Amino acid sequence: MSEIVFILGAGASRDCGAPLMNDFLDTASRLLSTNDVGNKRADFERVFRAISSLQAVHSKAQLDLNNIESIFTALEIANILGKLPGFEVDEIPQAIASLKELIVTTLERTIKFPTRGSQILPPRSYEKFAELLVFLRSAAYPSYSTSVISFNYDIALDMAMYRSGLGPEYGFGSSVMQHQMKLLKLHGSLNWAVLTDTGSVQPLTLHEYFSKCQYNGYEESGTCSISIGSQLQEFYSKHTAVKVNLEPVIVPPAWNKADYHQLLSTIWSTAAKELEEAEYIFIIGYSLPETDAFFRLLYGLGTVGTKPLKKVIIYNPDESGIIEDRFKRMMGPGALARFEYKPMKFDESIGNIKSFFPKRK
Repeated sequence: MSEIVFILGAGASRDCGAPLMNDFLDTASRLLSTNDVGNKRADFERVFRAISSLQAVHSKAQLDLNNIESIFTALEIANILGKLPGFEVDEIPQAIASLKELIVTTLERTIKFPTRGSQILPPRSYEKFAELLVFLRSAAYPSYSTSVISFNYDIALDMAMYRSGLGPEYGFGSSVMQHQMKLLKLHGSLNWAVLTDTGSVQPLTLHEYFSKCQYNGYEESGTCSISIGSQLQEFYSKHTAVKVNLEPVIVPPAWNKADYHQLLSTIWSTAAKELEEAEYIFIIGYSLPETDAFFRLLYGLGTVGTKPLKKVIIYNPDESGIIEDRFKRMMGPGALARFEYKPMKFDESIGNIKSFFPKRK
């Protein structure tokens, strides 16, 4: 179990180009209009047709059609009810699958990884964060056991931890190797496949991926995209005897996650255990949406433990007081006594966090 737990939201990946939930559909629309969606045009068009059909729903009920979380939730509910204006019942699952393809493609097109010749590097903010993780483990006094919980689908942090020799360990195995660090991605990941025969999750580690897929010939100081999510099925078909589904594991950020229990229950329970033992909790770039009852329950149940909290710090650039109040309402009396809110971006938070932990002399 970990003494320090980091919880990262979309604001962390925004630093390296990923859109926030409120910007996601605008970004996807721009990619479609510039024909920068590869062979996924039909998926993008199907999603925007579904959004147009939801206008009829919006005329009779409040629905945020600009937020991809709301669209994801609406399509999931439409699938359960078997009703979406302009769609046949058997077309609704296809719309959900297309939404996942839109998410994968948009993230792969917007997140740029620095290159140095044949080397692909992590985005700088995540590289600094991985350096912090290494510092806490090996250079701080005393040293700390650390884990990361993430709401993000992208692999920018995975890349930083991989390049720093930290694994990562995703929490599906029975044990963690000594040099690895836990990265628990609550909503899935671009590099997690679903086995066709068993329905279980098969993470494609970056070590495996780069051992087979070579990225060469880049400029000394350029950037590139990594299309690992789009290539999952092709990778397993070409290099293994394993058969996987087309889309990676992408779980709705809000509402009911019961349908995904079989896929991710191990990750969720492990995250709760990590929170139970934590002495320091740093939440970065996560706005605690009112619709996210899942995280409120995870935090509430997970933090019931025997170890006293020393710090719970929220880092978010919002200075309106709205997000700070959301977290205060969620916290119990014991946590509130240790609670701080700092209006900082992801890259600004890293140095601030490091200042709490003295270096070994």
